[in-house]
Amino acid sequence: MGVYRTDYLMFGVRVDPEEVSNRYEEFEAEIDGAPGRKFDLIYDGMSGKYAVAGKIIARSDPYEGLEFKEIAPADMAWDAELMSRIRGSFPEASGLALILFSHFH
Repeated sequence: MGVYRTDYLMFGVRVDPEEVSNRYEEFEAEIDGAPGRKFDLIYDGMSGKYAVAGKIIARSDPYEGLEFKEIAPADMAWDAELMSRIRGSFPEASGLALILFSHFH
């Protein structure tokens, strides 16, 4: 079993990882990045320490590292529709932020 690292830059909000774990089937489309998903969801399924819901702005490639990404103000503008979709699944979620983190899978 190998461990791979992906770095993410997301415009999103941290949500309760235990809630994601308890309702995993409900969030499979969001976790897998499937078409028709409500938002992107990165979940630490190995240790359950974090879950981030929002929109992926940039992610690293396992072989090439981080892509070159210019971040425009529009990438960080308040997105009421995105927040509404997140709150539909996580009512306690508040405030979108720019979040940079490494995810191991």
